[in-house]
Amino acid sequence: MTVEIVLRSPDSVHAAAIATHLPSDGSQPMDAATLQGYSQARRRQDRRRKFIRGTLGIAGLLLLWQAMSRYYQLELILPPPTVVLADVFETLLLIRPEPWLYGPSIYQHLLASFMRAIIGFVLAAALAIPMGLLVGRSRTTREFLEPVIRLLYPIPGIAWIPLAILWFGLTDKAVVFVVFIAEFFALFFNTEAGARAINPVLIDAARCYGARGFSLVWRVILPATIPYIITGLRIALGGAWRMIVAAEMLAAKTGVGFVLMQARYQFRAADLMMAMILISLVGYGTERLIVRTLERKTIGKWEVNI
Repeated sequence: MTVEIVLRSPDSVHAAAIATHLPSDGSQPMDAATLQGYSQARRRQDRRRKFIRGTLGIAGLLLLWQAMSRYYQLELILPPPTVVLADVFETLLLIRPEPWLYGPSIYQHLLASFMRAIIGFVLAAALAIPMGLLVGRSRTTREFLEPVIRLLYPIPGIAWIPLAILWFGLTDKAVVFVVFIAEFFALFFNTEAGARAINPVLIDAARCYGARGFSLVWRVILPATIPYIITGLRIALGGAWRMIVAAEMLAAKTGVGFVLMQARYQFRAADLMMAMILISLVGYGTERLIVRTLERKTIGKWEVNI
């Protein structure tokens, strides 16, 4: 049996797929450049369609929000989007007509939250991904570690906050620890699932060509597991922002979670929703910057065919 491992770019893969559907009427076949141009045009069309539909979806949500706030007269507890968006812009431009009641400027709060979330996320990835690869490929290691990890997994991340405060006090370390614990499991289980799902034929073929140890992991196991790792990174990064807010509400004196809690105490619904929108925007931007970049550099360039 002959095993061929081919790494191809998405353009060549798409072009090959198009070529298989060309009409066989004896006409002149399109060359590779034409096929690649057609593939790029299709991707641009897909991006435009997704942007238009996404914009319409957001607009529909804002209209529904505006109608509910006005119709049910909920301006006090559910300010209309026009008021909240104005609050967002005024806060970001530092031109609020009302005094800022939440300590440092919003940029200092956002920077504090961002640093805590990223440090916890990076520490979780640095431990969970290698451990997931090891547990997924080594039965001995899996039999030792998997029961311990599955025993800790049901404990919710927020339940670690009191212990983190006891260990580290009301410091950044407590918040980073909670984020690390909460995001470790998503990364670990996705990486382990990817490592265990690798086709044994791929491993055997690589060993026949002399791949051993680190070379086998770097050239075969890691690329084959990358789609699962990317999924785990996306889940963990979103979870990091959810957990950072909960931790900062209880264990920090700065950050967006702190602003949320103080806005609740002041009964300022517009400021509270402003902080929620900023979390959403920063979280989305972080995901695009980190996970999408890794996705383009890995999945976007690697494709393994056996």
